[in-house]
Amino acid sequence: MATMTVDYEASMMVRPYAPQDRERVLELIAGDRLPGRPAVTAAMLGHALEGCCLGDPAAGGLEGLRTDVAVDGTGEVVGVSCWAVREQDGEGLLLWLHCVEDDQRIAGVLVGHILEQAGRRTVQAFETPTAIGFAGLPVRNRRGSAVALEAAGFSRRDGWSYLHHRLGTLRARPYEVIDITECAAPYGWYVRLWEKDGTPFGKAVVSRPVEGTAVLEWITLAPESDGTGHVLLEQCLAHLADRDVRELVVLLDIPADIPGHSWGPARDLHQRAGFHEIDHLYTYTRRP
Repeated sequence: MATMTVDYEASMMVRPYAPQDRERVLELIAGDRLPGRPAVTAAMLGHALEGCCLGDPAAGGLEGLRTDVAVDGTGEVVGVSCWAVREQDGEGLLLWLHCVEDDQRIAGVLVGHILEQAGRRTVQAFETPTAIGFAGLPVRNRRGSAVALEAAGFSRRDGWSYLHHRLGTLRARPYEVIDITECAAPYGWYVRLWEKDGTPFGKAVVSRPVEGTAVLEWITLAPESDGTGHVLLEQCLAHLADRDVRELVVLLDIPADIPGHSWGPARDLHQRAGFHEIDHLYTYTRRP
C-alpha cells in the first residue's frame, strides 16, 4: 500500500502498521501511561489492533479497521494511530493514537491522514474504550494531541475527571467486614461492606485488579449527615488494599466547559478519602 508524505513535514510519512513495529509501538504507548494503569502487554496491543474494547474480548461493529504508523526521515516509528468506520451509522472513529513526547506535529500528521481517509463523514475521536485504555484523551498529559485535534477542527465534548489513589497509605482493617464476589459486567468484583455489628454501609463494583491496579466502577454508601462519608469510603479502600490492590482509579463525569461548574459532593468525597486528580479525559467530534 502506498505511503503518504505530508507537505509541511516532508521528512515524515505514514504507512500501515507491520509486525516488526510492535516493540516500538509498545514503547510509545508506555510513554503515555497514566498512574494507576497497568502496563500494556503485547497481548493487549494485539486485541487493540483487532478493535477490541476493555472488558469485551470480541471485536464487532467496525469496518475498515486499520492501524498506521508515522515514520521520520531516519525510519524511526514516531507515532501510531488506529481508526475505523462504525457500521451502525457510518461515522469514522479515531480509536487510539500515541506519538513521541506527544509532539503536536506528529499527532497532526496522523490526524490529517485519518481525515483524508475518512472523507466527508463525521469523525469521533477517543469515544470508546479500547483494549489498551479508557475512552477519552488525557488532555493535560497529552497536550500536543489535544492541540492537533482542535487545530484539525475537532470540538471537545463532555469527559471525565481521572482520580488516582495509592492504597499503600491506608491502615489494615482490624476486623473482617467485607464480602467480595465475582461479577461479569463489568468483569471484576462486587463488594458488600458491613459495620462490625453487621449493619450494611456500602456496596461497590471494582474491576479485576491487573498488576495490583483496579478501577472503582461505582460505589454507594449509607446516608450520613455528619460529613463522614469519606471515612466509609476509606474503609472500603482499606479492605481492597488488604486484598493486594495497590492503586485504584475512578472516573467522575465532568462537562466540556469547566468554568462555572459546580463539582458537587462526589469529587469532594473522593478527594477527602485520598484520591488525587491526575487528568481530564475528553472525547472529540469533527463534522464535515
